[in-house]
Amino acid sequence: MSSEISGDIRLSPMDRLRYLVRNAARNIRSFVAGPGSRTFTPDMVRAATIEAGQSPGRLLTELFLESELPRLSPPRELNVLEVGCGSGSMAYRLARIGYRGTYTGIDINDRFRRDHPAGFPFAVTFIQGDAHGFAPAEKGDLMVSVSTLEHIPADATLIGRLATLLAPGGVEVHVVPSGASLAIYLWHGFRQYTPKTLVEKFGPRLDIVRLGGLGSYMLHFIFITISDLILRRSWRKHAPKLYHAMLMAALRLDRAFPFFPSAYAVIRRY
Repeated sequence: MSSEISGDIRLSPMDRLRYLVRNAARNIRSFVAGPGSRTFTPDMVRAATIEAGQSPGRLLTELFLESELPRLSPPRELNVLEVGCGSGSMAYRLARIGYRGTYTGIDINDRFRRDHPAGFPFAVTFIQGDAHGFAPAEKGDLMVSVSTLEHIPADATLIGRLATLLAPGGVEVHVVPSGASLAIYLWHGFRQYTPKTLVEKFGPRLDIVRLGGLGSYMLHFIFITISDLILRRSWRKHAPKLYHAMLMAALRLDRAFPFFPSAYAVIRRY
C-alpha cells in the first residue's frame, strides 16, 4: 500500500511522525466493531525460566507456544514450516516440546544456525529468499511465524498463499504486534494488527489470542521504549534484578488487567 511506510529503514523525523500518525489512525479505526478474541493467561512462571533482560513480549510468546502448540497438534513427527525463521531457534523450541520430523525455515537474510547437535530430532533445511516464492518440498503440518508478517510489504498476498503450503489438517500459528503496541514499538515494520484487520486478511475462521496486558505493556514502555529506544540507556542491563522483579510483577498484573495486549497470536486450522 502506498500509505504504508517501513519502520525497518532509517526514517527522517518527518517520516517517523507520518508513520506514527498513519498507523495510529488506521489502528483506531479498525478497533471499532472488531471480532472477539481470548486472553492467554500463562501459568505461574518460575523465575529461573526467564532469560536475563528478556522482554515481556518475547517471554509471553514462548510461553504461549509451549502451552498452545501441543493442544493444537500433539507432539509427534511432522513437517514444520517457519516464515521469517531468523536463526532457526524455533526448531530447538519445538524439539524441547517433543516434536520431531522435518523443519524448513525461510528468511530474506541468512542468520541461520547450522551447528545442530548429533541426534537432533529435526532434519533441518534453510531457504534464503522471498517468502512470496516459498515452495517447500513437502506441504507442512505446522506453520509458524513470530514477528514476521508486519515486515512483509504485501502481507495480504502472502497470507492468502500460505494456505496452499499446508497439508489437510495443518495448522498455522502467527504472532503479530497488536494495534495498541504502536506506542511501545514505535516505528517497527509496516504495520500493527487488530482483530478486525486480522479477519480481513486471514478470513473469518480464526482463533485470535491476546498476548500480554496492562502490566507487560507498562513494563515494556518504561524499560524498553523509553530506556532503550529513546534514552539509549538499557535499564534492563544496568538494573537486572529490578527488571526481573518488575517482569514477574507485570505478569501478575496482566491477570487482573488483560488490556492493551502487546501482540496477537493468530491460529488458522485446515
